[in-house]
Formats: sequence, structure tokens, C-alpha cells
Amino acid sequence: MTYTRDWDTAQVGFGPEVRELIATALTPREPSLVVRAGTYVVDPPFFGNGDIGRLAVCGAVNDLAATGADPRHLALGIVLEAGLPLDLVHRLTASVREAAAEAGVAVTAVDTQVVRAGEADRVYVTATAFGERAGPALGPDRVRPGDRVLVTGPLGDHAAHLVSLRDGLGYEYHVPSDCAPLNDLLREVRADLHHALPAAGGGLAETLRLTAAARGLTLRVDESAPPVRPGTRVALATRGLAPLDAACAGSLCLFVPPDRTGTVLTALRAHPRGRHAAVVGEVTADRRGDVEYVTPDGARTRTPSAGPLPERLL
Repeated sequence: MTYTRDWDTAQVGFGPEVRELIATALTPREPSLVVRAGTYVVDPPFFGNGDIGRLAVCGAVNDLAATGADPRHLALGIVLEAGLPLDLVHRLTASVREAAAEAGVAVTAVDTQVVRAGEADRVYVTATAFGERAGPALGPDRVRPGDRVLVTGPLGDHAAHLVSLRDGLGYEYHVPSDCAPLNDLLREVRADLHHALPAAGGGLAETLRLTAAARGLTLRVDESAPPVRPGTRVALATRGLAPLDAACAGSLCLFVPPDRTGTVLTALRAHPRGRHAAVVGEVTADRRGDVEYVTPDGARTRTPSAGPLPERLL
């Protein structure tokens, strides 16, 4: 999972499929060892209720946990821009420690480099999570027609927080980022799952698109079903963004067999980070390999009705 801005992707020419291919090709083949790495860039790197350090820890932990493994250790690479105030450096390190403790993982290696002023957006972080396989691996190959699509929490809070903070809208005081480690939540339900993915960079819409393409099946999604906070919806609307396209840092997309959906929903809603879990769609037997969105008036489209894909708001 890589957090990036539009200009990063355009400049390098790598889309999410290529990044996933590279990550898969370089992942160690030791059966009991699972490794996931991500490079994290966020604007601004220090925001209302978090920062890039917390985002990196939670992102790496959630990405690894979504494979069905238990995260154990983290290795961090931190690039600092010369002149960064020491109080922000202390805030960053404290945030990393707190997020790691919350996730129950140990930070066992850290490398820090300093670049000249103007050569970085204050700070970049690369996080690598190491874990142990705890059971059958989750993945798109296990997704079946009839599976229900669930989200574990409200969509778009992270993107709405950053948009409001950058544009001075004031909503950031009412809509905090949802950045949180979700490995404990996943542990409660993973035995009943076929597949799990964080609804990160491109939001739920990109997560669904990647899964549909990888499995070659069509997903049918009710646009009105995902939970969205009112303040989040308003903040995103100021930029013409739909919650389905907005980045989340504390919400997962799950694929669950129909006969286990009730059990999974009950378990999720009993957890503090899953109280707003909801069923948003299902996997069909149609082999177009895309996503079909059903609007409140019953119309069906191939893209979210809000319009074209937006920039990545991270």
C-alpha cells in the first residue's frame, strides 16, 4: 500500500496495479513470514489528530493484517528536511511509539536521513511490517459470487480532515482523521472472511475496482449504503468529491460469505472501531470484472455518480 499524490504517480508512471505487482514479486516466500512495505507522503505531514508517523504505522499494520497475518515488528525509514523544528521531530517519534503500542507491535529498526531544505515536504516515512501467518491467507482469489461486501467504518474522514485543514474550511475540528490500527478488529472476524483490503489511497471505489479486476467478477454496490458522517460529506463536497473516492486511514473493505455476514457484522459492531460497520454490496456471477453502482433512484452506472476519479487526497 503506497500513499502518493497525483503528481507522484504521473511522474513515475506507476499505477496501483504495477505497485502491487512489484510488492508481490519481492515478498519473501517463507510460508510463515508475511512482509508488507509502504512509503507514506501526506500533505500536511502534521495534522489535527495525527501525523505522518501515525499514518505510516497504522498503514503498514493494516496492510499486513488484511492478508490474514498478525503484525509483530516494524522497520522505519525516515527522511527529514533540514530545518524541521525539533518539536515536530519529537512529536513524530512520540506518535510512532504510541501508534505502535496501540497496534501491539515493536519498532525494531529505524534509519533516518536528512536532506537539504526544499528537497522534501518536511518528512517522508517508509514503513515495513513483519508478521506471522495466523491461518489461511486472505486474497481476491478466494472471493466468490454471492459474497457480501462490507465496510468496517465511515468513509472519507481522513480525506475530509486533510481537505478542510488545507483549505481552511474549519471542518477539521469536527471531522478528525480516522487513522487507526485495525489488526485487533480484523482478528475478531478473519476466520469468516474471504478477502480484506484497507480503503486507503483511492478510497473504497479503487479498492472495489482492484478486487473486481483481479477476480474477474462484477461487484454490485449500493451508493447510499456506505456510512458517511454529515461533516465529512459536506467537507468533501466543497472539492466536488464523493465519499466513495475519498481516502480512509481507518476503514476496511471486507468480502464475507453470505451465511457468515450476520456473525461478522455483530462482531464488528461490538468493537469500538467497527460500530458503524455496514453491508454495501455483493459479488455477482457476472464476469465483466468491474463495479456496478446502484444509485438511490435505482439507476446503474459503472463509475460512482459523483463523476471522474479525483486527485489522491493524502
